Amino acid sequence: MDQIVKAMLKEDPVLVVSLIDTETVEKARQIHNTFPTATAALGRVISGALLLASTLKDNQKVTLQIQGDGPLREIIAEADSLYRVRAYIKRPHIHMGLRDGKLDVGRAIGKGFINVIRDLGLREIYQSSVPLQTGEIATDLAYYLNVSEQIPSAVSLGVYVDPDNTVKASGGFMIQRLPGARDEVISFIERKLSNIKSASAMILEGLNPVEIIEEAVGLPVDILSQSGITYFCPCTKERVLDAIAALGKREIEDMIKKGDNLEITCRFCGREYDVTLKELKEILLTGESEGFGGEINTWGSS
Repeated sequence: MDQIVKAMLKEDPVLVVSLIDTETVEKARQIHNTFPTATAALGRVISGALLLASTLKDNQKVTLQIQGDGPLREIIAEADSLYRVRAYIKRPHIHMGLRDGKLDVGRAIGKGFINVIRDLGLREIYQSSVPLQTGEIATDLAYYLNVSEQIPSAVSLGVYVDPDNTVKASGGFMIQRLPGARDEVISFIERKLSNIKSASAMILEGLNPVEIIEEAVGLPVDILSQSGITYFCPCTKERVLDAIAALGKREIEDMIKKGDNLEITCRFCGREYDVTLKELKEILLTGESEGFGGEINTWGSS
């Protein structure tokens, strides 16, 4: 079962989070029918969103969005405090071959921005963006955390795609220096990380998230939590109808004039919904009596 583990060094305030999400990423690959390079990029974004979710409180959500000028264009992953995640990739049928023995995710993403949106359950949603540094996701996420959130961080993400195009290993870890951590401890961890194997290699060797943490920091830790990970999309017919209502009177009238039922596919899970002309007319009547408008919940709408 996919799992994420949070730990803290016993002697210093250094947070370490590790995860294995191989089954989750493989499910995403199947949903989106991704080619190898797209699979690796999608998996890294999913893992990155889950690592960010480890810093959330109850009922909070985070969205990690990668936008680049490379052929993949856009990848989005949303995760909540229960480690439920869903993802979308704009161009799934991209394969760039290998570079230095690895899938060339950086070239497939190109130059652009990494955006992080945090829904903390407040009236306003926190959003921040920084330029992509490499397109390799892990480096970009660490850069975002250091620059935008001012939390010195190290991030490692890895996805191993088998020649048969299935995901054989996916996961990673994040190390964050918190106030009060000693410089000599950070220097020790930096030396340790300079010689560490990739996250996917450790997973292929059979290491679990706790063992990956131990390998990454090489110091005693206290385990704070261990939680399961699931690919979950909360889309429903009701949410689809709400999203249509939010489009406004004119667009709904245009849909009705075409005289055809709507076929709507959720971009996160591939679930298909049929919306009849009768349902469109009911939305229009309700909107006219109650007034159009309102907000759409990013996590719930599709």
